[in-house]
Amino acid sequence: MNVVHPIVLDVDYTVSGRDGRLVVGANGSLAHNGRYTLSIGEKATPAGGNAQLRIEVVKHTSATDLPLNLYKLEFYKAEGIIDAPIQTASCLTFSNNTDMVISSSLEVKGNLNVTQGNSSINAGFPAQGSLRVTGRVLGNPNALRNLNFANVIVDGVNIDCEALAPLPVELVSFSAKYDNKQVVVRWATASEKDAANFSVERSSDGKNFSSVALVPAAGTSAARREYEAVDHSMRSGLNYYRLKQTDLDGTFTYSQVIPVQVGETAQQLEAYGSQGSLNIVMQTPGTLQQLRVLDAMGRVLYTETLSDGATGLVTRTVPMTGGAENRVYMVQAVTSQGVVNKKFMTVN
Repeated sequence: MNVVHPIVLDVDYTVSGRDGRLVVGANGSLAHNGRYTLSIGEKATPAGGNAQLRIEVVKHTSATDLPLNLYKLEFYKAEGIIDAPIQTASCLTFSNNTDMVISSSLEVKGNLNVTQGNSSINAGFPAQGSLRVTGRVLGNPNALRNLNFANVIVDGVNIDCEALAPLPVELVSFSAKYDNKQVVVRWATASEKDAANFSVERSSDGKNFSSVALVPAAGTSAARREYEAVDHSMRSGLNYYRLKQTDLDGTFTYSQVIPVQVGETAQQLEAYGSQGSLNIVMQTPGTLQQLRVLDAMGRVLYTETLSDGATGLVTRTVPMTGGAENRVYMVQAVTSQGVVNKKFMTVN
């Protein structure tokens, strides 16, 4: 199958068989229209020939084009090369020793499942491309070691991929900033479909949120819409904000969480998240020199040295591996003003 112009996927589609192959050209794209899955099957070896790639996505003129914008994507013993940004509205699965080269961005708005064998990305190549997972990394606890991306962010949101529907609202920006004794929250949408409202939610610990503002949505719109809400009731120190978007039928989705520092503060370290990833938020008036994560036995699981240092608010998302049970860890931040430690427990 050669995709040379925009195509809407309105059925489940599998690339398999002796000669099955998907090639998305520079002007082609494949977008979802409902809860449909694109499955890339096992690499095939035609009679008398060499094994061929199951999927190839070439570079597009614009670095922001999405040649693959799917609901769900599955790879099974697949080999391929992807040189342009792709994303899924739900989950993505690598299984049975899938071997891919992905040089651009991969965004998974559900969970990333890595099962049945040692699948690898960019094996034998320098780290390249980027991976952003809204949900969690499931399956093989050591999966991230074989995914050789230059940048990896795992938000760790608990997501049920079977219940996750394509988002009716395309959120293109979300920000929050402390200014003149208030926090101003701004966001913009590129399109909306049957959207009821937006709720701005705030938390003091990054886990428990409550609504501080409710803003009506446009309903259905194909034009860019910009929104703003103001929070006057925040506390001093670190506050966390997220956006809850609710549809007319009552279904809802959340944005990423954004930390905001309110007022002056001494050094402050926070850690939150779940199995699969850890979010670290460090506030210091000095210079942050090193971050470390240790297990309960004092063994170093993650370390990052900031050669040039960083001042103010510093955030990191660290992929974590391990069993499904709760575990206790220690986050340690070394700054020019001393060492700050924070003990935390991951949750299922």
